[in-house]
Amino acid sequence: MQEFISLSQAQELVAGHVPRLPPKPFPLARLAGLVAAQELTAQVAAPSVTASQMDGYAVRAADLAQASEQHPVRLEVKGMVGAGEAPPAAVGPGHALRVTTGAPLPPGADAVLPNEYTRAEPGAVLCLASTQPGRNLLAAGADVASGQVVLRPGQRLWPGRVGLLAAAGLSEALAYPRPRVALLATGREVKAPGQPLPPGAVYASNLVSLAAWLSMHGLEHESRTADDVADQIAAAAGEMLAGCDALLTSGGAWTSERDLVVNALRGLGLDLIFRRVRLGPGKGVSFGLLSGKPVFCLPGGPPSNEAAFLLLALPGLLRLAGHPRPGLPLVPACLGQAVQGRVDWTQVLHGRLEPGRDLPTFQPLSYQGRLQSMARSQGLLLLPEGLRFLEAGARVMVLKLGLAFGED
Repeated sequence: MQEFISLSQAQELVAGHVPRLPPKPFPLARLAGLVAAQELTAQVAAPSVTASQMDGYAVRAADLAQASEQHPVRLEVKGMVGAGEAPPAAVGPGHALRVTTGAPLPPGADAVLPNEYTRAEPGAVLCLASTQPGRNLLAAGADVASGQVVLRPGQRLWPGRVGLLAAAGLSEALAYPRPRVALLATGREVKAPGQPLPPGAVYASNLVSLAAWLSMHGLEHESRTADDVADQIAAAAGEMLAGCDALLTSGGAWTSERDLVVNALRGLGLDLIFRRVRLGPGKGVSFGLLSGKPVFCLPGGPPSNEAAFLLLALPGLLRLAGHPRPGLPLVPACLGQAVQGRVDWTQVLHGRLEPGRDLPTFQPLSYQGRLQSMARSQGLLLLPEGLRFLEAGARVMVLKLGLAFGED
């Protein structure tokens, strides 16, 4: 077990110890938001035939070389074909076939003239414009060719990618399931929202905020509170973790006589990987494995709880779900005012991203209460250990608060 390590060391240990959940097959309708665990190739071409992209007439472009509104060309209409139907006839010289969008191109035709450039007559059509071979056609295999790779391991399955799999003739894919996360807040003073609030008690804002972050990332969770009693903490953690893939505790992570969480979990067999990180706020965080499942013990102070969750726990949970490089996105910005760092830890600053001349401006938030600052924040600026001062106007990289899936 390592103690009081740097943020980068802690992040490396989390990445190195959190396993991905075993992948399993999912039908297309349940794939959105998951991470692919296999390479897939198209089983069919899409479209399977060259098809019309417009409602109009399948024609031979050569027949309409001189067509115009002043000199329309009359073609005999030999029938009609719609999407998914077989053409009733070929298109010969001086002939046309009426088509709908998606209809297969009839033999002999090489273009489609849209309705707006035609005038229908009984058994015929007057063509009011010329066209060229290939006009208004979608070639067979234009969207995807048979045998083409349509999915690679580690890619997120957004709706458009799932639609591509369907077009490629696939009905399911192997993907990593989303983990179910147990949230346990400790402290006699912590009450669930909606309960009576005795003097000195507080509502479990950390628990609700963590649940909100998990919900935003599509992760299922269950929540519970426990008093500062080691046996109660251990019993609640064991029961919850039995039905979940990871455990996050909130509070009881420091060194007072009421900070019982880590030792209570050790009694259950917690293999502690690290305890406390040189991170401010957030230094009370610990990480370990219990029955092979990741456990993050987060500090109880709201800013510390949030920083430890966003920088360590959330990336770990998303690794369980198969995301190859999870983490909040970094955006370049210009520092709006001078800031001071710490020699002995990485300093986390809340701020807002405001429009700037060339880059957005990161404006550190003045202290207006912990929860008020967290509620107003749009990004986090990390000042690494040893950086004492950063002047206004400096170019910085800001962690933008939002989805932390990372890049494909």
